[in-house]
Amino acid sequence: MDEKENGPVSETVAHQPSKTSVAQEKPEQQESTPDTLNQISQLEDALDHEREKSEDLLRRLQYLQADFENYRKRVEKEVGDVKRFSNERLLTDLLTVKDELDLAFAKAHENKQNPVLLEGVGMVQKRLQNILSKEGVERVPGEGSMFNPDYHEAALRVVSDEDEGTVVEEVRAGYMLKGRVLRPSIVKVAGKNLVEENEQAETSEADRE
Repeated sequence: MDEKENGPVSETVAHQPSKTSVAQEKPEQQESTPDTLNQISQLEDALDHEREKSEDLLRRLQYLQADFENYRKRVEKEVGDVKRFSNERLLTDLLTVKDELDLAFAKAHENKQNPVLLEGVGMVQKRLQNILSKEGVERVPGEGSMFNPDYHEAALRVVSDEDEGTVVEEVRAGYMLKGRVLRPSIVKVAGKNLVEENEQAETSEADRE
């Protein structure tokens, strides 16, 4: 009877945790808490540092992107300027050829040259004019229009019944390229009666004396 009673009692006692071991576990848990807080603080500092690095790299990338965009626009403008300048020079040379061709055609027609020759020159004229029109070349308003220093160069002022400043004759045709003056026209402009101008000038000189 005693053994049976002692047996279960001993097993129960064996399975019960000792107060000493429980007492030892509590200090270990208390000691790990400051280490964990320290690690969290270090991780937060590292995260802030990496965030600052990322923001700095982002700013640098944005600056580089802006610089590249400005560089691209500048290169495109330079290329466009070179292309436009080369095109304008070529078109100006073609206008000179057109002037000479028009003059030759007018002389040949005046002298009643071979009709076949006149027809051939006329076809070349039309083809050249089509090329210029296709490139956006337009003729500056000439005879009958009002003188505009932006489009015209006055070669001579002549007496005319037209209003003063009216273009009465076009010495050389002018042309524009897409709204810009490619070559100004050289014109003769209507002025006041030269006799009246001389009288006014003499009167002004007499008044000054």
